[in-house]
Amino acid sequence: MDKLTQAFNFRHACKVFDENKKIPQEEVNYILEAGRKSPSSFGLEPWHFIVVSDNKIKAALKPVCFEQKQITTCSHLVIVLYRKAGQFSLQSDYLRKAVARNLPNNTDIDSACQYFINYSQSLTDGHDLNHWSELQGYIASANMLTAAAYLGIDSCAIGGFEHDKVIEILEQVLPQFNRNDFGITLCLAFGYRKNQQSEQIRWSLDEITTFL
Repeated sequence: MDKLTQAFNFRHACKVFDENKKIPQEEVNYILEAGRKSPSSFGLEPWHFIVVSDNKIKAALKPVCFEQKQITTCSHLVIVLYRKAGQFSLQSDYLRKAVARNLPNNTDIDSACQYFINYSQSLTDGHDLNHWSELQGYIASANMLTAAAYLGIDSCAIGGFEHDKVIEILEQVLPQFNRNDFGITLCLAFGYRKNQQSEQIRWSLDEITTFL
């Protein structure tokens, strides 16, 4: 069995981590690199990763994450933020810098930014720019979970949390990350399992695949 398939089989939603085991920094960086190198729509990478290893901050987050044990038992908690619509205006520093990277000599930035803005205004069926941005974070999150499993590191993707209260805590410790600019896609807990892996249950390939 190849190493990538082993990683897919190894990964599961770890509910309780061994608090005495910490992930080495170089392996934390490896996981974050998998997120950084992830694909995104228009190549805009509308995410930011907050890495929490401070026990006091994790303890403050636990009650607003419905008391889930993963929050305080994990070695590192990665909060995946997405950039809100206000960061994608024509005069947005973020959008202009992101777009300029792909332009020769930074030419015609206004037109390139407007092209994306026109696209964003065409989103329909309940999708808006915030939703578009949030979805990009799921791509980065999935890659980080797989990268961790490749290293033999356990993880759990956590979508159950009180969004505004988590943001409030982040604003207290990192005032530059405020609710007007950022939302939260997922919280990713990383560490080493304390209990035996639960059975991995999936539909068969035939049940979820149609070939045309």
